[in-house]
Amino acid sequence: MKDLLFILPGDEERLKRRLAPRKRLLNSALVSDISALFKEVESSGDKAVRDATERFDRIKVEEIRVADAYIERCLNDLTPKFRKAVEKAINNIREVNEALMPKAHWQKEIRPGTIIGEKISPLDSVGLYIPARKGSLISTALMLVTSARVAGVKNIVVAMPPQEDGKANRSTVAAAKMAGAHRVVIGNGVALLAGMTFGTESIPEVAGMFGPGPAGIAAAMSVAFSYGKKAVVGIGPTDCAIIADESADPGWLAKNLMCEAEHGPDSSVLLATTSMAIAEGVAKGLIQRIALAPVTRRPILERVFGPDGMGAIAVVQDIHSAIRAVDEYAPEHLLLACKKEIEEEVLSQVHNAGEILIGHNTSFSAANYAIGITAVLPTNGFARAFSGITCRDMIKTSTIGGLSAEALHDLEETIRALGEEEGLPCHVEAAFK
Repeated sequence: MKDLLFILPGDEERLKRRLAPRKRLLNSALVSDISALFKEVESSGDKAVRDATERFDRIKVEEIRVADAYIERCLNDLTPKFRKAVEKAINNIREVNEALMPKAHWQKEIRPGTIIGEKISPLDSVGLYIPARKGSLISTALMLVTSARVAGVKNIVVAMPPQEDGKANRSTVAAAKMAGAHRVVIGNGVALLAGMTFGTESIPEVAGMFGPGPAGIAAAMSVAFSYGKKAVVGIGPTDCAIIADESADPGWLAKNLMCEAEHGPDSSVLLATTSMAIAEGVAKGLIQRIALAPVTRRPILERVFGPDGMGAIAVVQDIHSAIRAVDEYAPEHLLLACKKEIEEEVLSQVHNAGEILIGHNTSFSAANYAIGITAVLPTNGFARAFSGITCRDMIKTSTIGGLSAEALHDLEETIRALGEEEGLPCHVEAAFK
């Protein structure tokens, strides 16, 4: 675990090298390859989606659209305990998104006779990508579908890769349907996004696409955007950061770092702490807990925290240094495990984080599963410019403006001067009766 520990200042370059692969989400060659697959799907529809699934996923899919009978079986197979948990999660996510939704419309007189405002409309359709091939991603399906329902989207398509048996993951399908999905399709992820860009025999064209995934999915989102689809890029492999002072519990910190690291070998986790004792305690806790981890997750954890992984513990001089380190890292998830007065200082000064979790009771997993806030968040440093996906991504805004005769008269000189300078006489003539 000696590769994990960094002392700042002093180890900046070594830390930068360790975390460098995290910034390599998109590149021009990948985007070019994916653009070519988009053109195949545009020209050949379902056939291109099936061919891509067999070629890249090595899985044969007969039917791209998941049959209603299969969805019904998935719902009927749910245990009462699981169904109750899903219903509670949906309710919590709905409450959060209802709190986030802007008013349907508003108007305000900002000057005498001048009305401005906005009208909010939902996208008519969305495609939600759930990367469920390696297992259930129930929470992602619930967060995205429920957000779309709160936004008022009328056609919600859930897309996911098939399992090895060529079927859709049953619990993810059930959760998506319970949250309000109208259709489920399976196939190669990039090909599905291409299908939702153009429309195929089985996949409807949609107005917007959202969801996490590896680099290929992120690149596909950017290609879909180039075709006029609303999309949020920069949602790739998981990353997180924790800012902790001496009041934190090292064992709890270690568990939370492992929580995010277990997503995959390309996960990245950073602890920035002002306490060497905390840093050493966390490092020791990681060694002990990884050795006891289930065999399915242990190799992933060993990779993330090993010499070639992107796990790091940084000991910093003071809390301001921790804030600078985290702002530079721009994590998907940020957890504050500090004294109350320090916590408030950090919250007021940190700028780059997809989500900020406050206090020693607010674990990453609580936010991932149950609080109701979104966990579909920008990764790979994209939190410098992007936000997590909520109902607000699945709406669009029309601005409103209105003038009285008196207000128009007050603007006459401005309209004439600007129209004449731009050489657009019809603009000037159209302004007045």
